[in-house]
Amino acid sequence: MKRLILAALACLVPVLACAAGLNGIKGADDRIEVAANQYPWSAVGRLNNGQGGHCSGILVGPKLAVTAAHCLWNKKTRRPMPAASLRFVAGYDRGQYLAFTNVESTIIAPGWQFDVPYSPDLASRDWALLILAEPLGDKVGWVGLGTAPGPADWLVTVGYGQDKAHIPAAHLGCHVAGKLASGVLTHDCDAVHGDSGAPVLVWKNGAPTLAAIHVATFGYGGGKYLGGAVPVDAFAAEARRQGAQLSGKPGELSQSLDAAIPVSPRP
Repeated sequence: MKRLILAALACLVPVLACAAGLNGIKGADDRIEVAANQYPWSAVGRLNNGQGGHCSGILVGPKLAVTAAHCLWNKKTRRPMPAASLRFVAGYDRGQYLAFTNVESTIIAPGWQFDVPYSPDLASRDWALLILAEPLGDKVGWVGLGTAPGPADWLVTVGYGQDKAHIPAAHLGCHVAGKLASGVLTHDCDAVHGDSGAPVLVWKNGAPTLAAIHVATFGYGGGKYLGGAVPVDAFAAEARRQGAQLSGKPGELSQSLDAAIPVSPRP
């Protein structure tokens, strides 16, 4: 593990600098398109930044969403993006969507720093809460806050990667690979640039829960890559203060999940 941590420290910045590549695909591409109007995919949103870029995020309450903190940085101005420039579009699919709203304000993780070299330690603080202008969750639903995933959990990630920017694409059945000293989890889910802030979901008692958010791709040399995710424990307390729920709920515009989608291991 110590050697892997050192490798991550050495390789993380080049991987992020080469975000235009698809290093986040680990072997075969296991992502599949899912129906944007079905819950819980309906609660996943494309966070558009007004500069032509985007990240991913998920609703955890009627007016609250979670994403990655680095998504709020404007590389052109070298300043954080104002909340007014951000728009959360839920249930987005090829130009259509279930609902959208502007971001009213943001809460960024304590200790997070913009415009400094990325590292596993900084990655552990790479989360932000989005307080929305309207209760979008009433229309599209939200997922409840869960607990940090472990190696035995069946993970589901879904987001809007750069090569699939106009459809929600999910990897069903990936796993936690390890945990760095900073607290960041590593995983083998396929996630690329644009998937930053995407939810890592675990089904508990038949319901989706938010276990972590994807924030980075770590390189270990020799062509090996793992994803990096901030566990829900890192932001759960602040999220609950801002209205996050422990139980999820479909929205009035949400459809039921296709029963053929394997979101947990088959018996």
